[in-house]
Amino acid sequence: MASSLHPLLTARYVAGYRTMAFSGAWGRWQTDPARVQAEFHHDPGCMLPNGEHDIASVYMPVVGPYDSGDPDLCEYHILLAKSAGLDGFLVDWFGPEMSVSEVQNEAQVQALLHMAEKLDFKIALSFFDRSCFPPMRPAVKDRQQAVAAAHDALLHAQNKYFSSPAYLRWQGRPLLALQNQGPAGADWSAPHFSAAEWDQIRTGLKENIFLIQNYHPGMSEADFTVWDSVYPDLPTYLGEYDTDEKYWEKCAHALGKNRYQLISGMVTPGYDDRGCGGRDLNKPQVFSRRQGEKYSATWEDNLNHGAQFIQIGTWNDFNLGTGIEPVKELLLHKNAAVPGWGYRELLTTREYTLRFRQHKLWPLPAIFLPERLYRLRKSGAPTTRGDRIRLYLLEGDITGSSLGLEHAGV
Repeated sequence: MASSLHPLLTARYVAGYRTMAFSGAWGRWQTDPARVQAEFHHDPGCMLPNGEHDIASVYMPVVGPYDSGDPDLCEYHILLAKSAGLDGFLVDWFGPEMSVSEVQNEAQVQALLHMAEKLDFKIALSFFDRSCFPPMRPAVKDRQQAVAAAHDALLHAQNKYFSSPAYLRWQGRPLLALQNQGPAGADWSAPHFSAAEWDQIRTGLKENIFLIQNYHPGMSEADFTVWDSVYPDLPTYLGEYDTDEKYWEKCAHALGKNRYQLISGMVTPGYDDRGCGGRDLNKPQVFSRRQGEKYSATWEDNLNHGAQFIQIGTWNDFNLGTGIEPVKELLLHKNAAVPGWGYRELLTTREYTLRFRQHKLWPLPAIFLPERLYRLRKSGAPTTRGDRIRLYLLEGDITGSSLGLEHAGV
């Protein structure tokens, strides 16, 4: 497979959203009333006075609640991302068993991968170390068993994901991002693998995985040179400042030493988890989008420091309010303080992509067409009609795709 030598732009992607019509459940759109206070509970089966579903978010997608396993939704998200210049998604992944404590499952991730194969898009996994430790893996009794569980998970990924032509690679190596909330160590209470443990986990795989660890200020600031790359996770930017000079200094010092060979960055629009009662239940937090200024400031920070691999945090985490996916411009419910941003963040992404990647994008009107195609798919129109419009869009024929949508009445 060809290696990726140009700068890469991705977005962290959250699955686990469901609808009653597609899956018979609501997944991440609904809060658990046993875990959150009544004021933060949201049930999408109930309708709000404004006619919207009562979802566990302060923002509503422009297409309404959707199902992560729906191929039409996967097509919509990928076409939308391509219109803004993204190379791929980094999909949250908890291993092949997908613990019952997580509403995401393997079928949803596979649906996204299969659509990426059709649309010349890339997918990579963003792996949670904690999925190999209790309580997510109750049968695991010690760290060596946890290492074995992670090794088995990567063997599965090797067969089901890395082998796909749509899997994201850096210099020919399958890319795997890690998500940890604290420092690695030998203590059983720390469900995070060390670099040495990851060497054990990768032993025996067919390919040498390109491993990107995350960085949390004051929590997990390990030696960068023991990883292929390190990226600044959301907490780096969730504060008063729009940069962390200590992080960039570590990147500059580590570049070219031992394993470290790629400067990774993250851009984020803000954070608002009042819709789900807070990451720490019943303790919501808000970090303002500042009318889009926060997103632009983090982009400038990444470009000024020479990031070669940028992750948008996130594409669609509606529970935490960190997404850039287009949303309705309304005050959704009593927990929402400001209206949604519409297409603003996606348009900003497109502008910065031109600076970051310096390559030709689809014409600007194309950014609004995937939403209309999704609505066409849901209208019951013949599949061939939507496929034809999609082909026009992929070929850059905006006139043809627009006329087709107008003829279809969407």
